[in-house]
Amino acid sequence: MTATLPLLEVRGLRTELPARQGALNVPLNVLDGVSFSLGRGRILGLVGESGSGKSATAFSIMGLLDPPARVAGGSIRFAGRELAGLPERELRRLRGNRIAMIFQDPMMTLNPVLTIGAQIVETVLAHARVGRAEARRRARDALGRVGVPGPEERLDAHPHELSGGLRQRVAIAIALLHEPDLIIADEPTTALDATIQAQILREIRGLAGGAFGGGGRTAVLWITHDLSVAEQLSDEIAVMYAGRIVEQAPAGELLSRPVHPYTAGLLASLPRGPRGSRLTPIPGLPPTLSGRPAGCAFRPRCCAAVPACAADPPWQGRADGRGGVRCLNPGPEGSR
Repeated sequence: MTATLPLLEVRGLRTELPARQGALNVPLNVLDGVSFSLGRGRILGLVGESGSGKSATAFSIMGLLDPPARVAGGSIRFAGRELAGLPERELRRLRGNRIAMIFQDPMMTLNPVLTIGAQIVETVLAHARVGRAEARRRARDALGRVGVPGPEERLDAHPHELSGGLRQRVAIAIALLHEPDLIIADEPTTALDATIQAQILREIRGLAGGAFGGGGRTAVLWITHDLSVAEQLSDEIAVMYAGRIVEQAPAGELLSRPVHPYTAGLLASLPRGPRGSRLTPIPGLPPTLSGRPAGCAFRPRCCAAVPACAADPPWQGRADGRGGVRCLNPGPEGSR
């Protein structure tokens, strides 16, 4: 693979959930044509309201969808290799070594009946030719990197003996252990205080070689509902709504000059101004899977909607190739 090719390339990804309407089987589109690419040393923030498809994107890439949900179309290429349809045995070889995922719930990573040390040591031994003493040392150092106090003692604890925040730090330590080529992080710092969150973000930036400089080894897909975290960490931000990416651009540009009305609405609803500044919430609620309107899914909530928005909006790529927007009426006139 040449250095110019993206490490992760997702094209036209469709994820379906079977459903019935009367006597007919009518699949629901959880993801509807999601496309993006991610190069080595780059960090892409994936943001949007709950239910927009962020986690479904991560689980689709990792091959961890719970049946009957399934990837129904599109391509997921990692280091030039197609992951969609890859046998579970092959996917398992990639997970934890070349691709790591940090879940929002740390108990999806941790085994409740094993000590923290046993779990991390076994992870080290599965991917490195070292003895148990060296594996334990690496486990202790990994916990120290993510701010776990008394890491040597914590190795002998079970998950239930740790607070939720400490369990999450352990899960993050396991994901960072082998400096994988790709990290997919699904709301990993939600339960952490601001100091520890800042420490984790520094570690992630270090792995990526600097959030704004690139050139590092690890690519990061960082899923969050917190735009301030996405702004601190990401090179680019992609905004999801109703199973689609509706806008993507360099982080600073997207947050200072959004062109999709949904992005502008998200920013207007955040407390970014002086204390006491009025917030402007987005009216209405996101559509359900079975209740998405034809055309632009944001149309019923959009103050800039025009009759043409009843048609499916095409993706308009940027001239520099760095993202684009899915909107028939983009620009400052569409901002809230």
